Amino acid sequence: MLTLFVTAHKNSIFSMGLAVLLSAVWIVSAEAASPTKTFTGVCPPFFIRDEAGAVINPVGGENIDKPYSPKQTCGLAGCHDYEKITKGYHFQQGKDEKPSEKLASLYQWVSSPGQYGGRW
Repeated sequence: MLTLFVTAHKNSIFSMGLAVLLSAVWIVSAEAASPTKTFTGVCPPFFIRDEAGAVINPVGGENIDKPYSPKQTCGLAGCHDYEKITKGYHFQQGKDEKPSEKLASLYQWVSSPGQYGGRW
């Protein structure tokens, strides 16, 4: 009688484990097959904007000749604290310095040798 109870108990544990495993596989495969994905990163989807705040949309051909503005893109209400970020050490690094003549001749768009002028 005890042997029958132990055998039945082992079978039910095996069956429950198999059911859990199959459920997990079914959930993962259902998520993989789902055509809609939810965003889980730091920033929600957003539009890139120009200096005037107009949307730059290369797919639709809108304002594709305009430069991107991080202030208008990331500094909007509900996004990042643009004023705080632009006062940070790395952002200000090199702001009061001029590039060397060699650097200026090689990279005409660089305004300083530090991070302030951007990466080249």
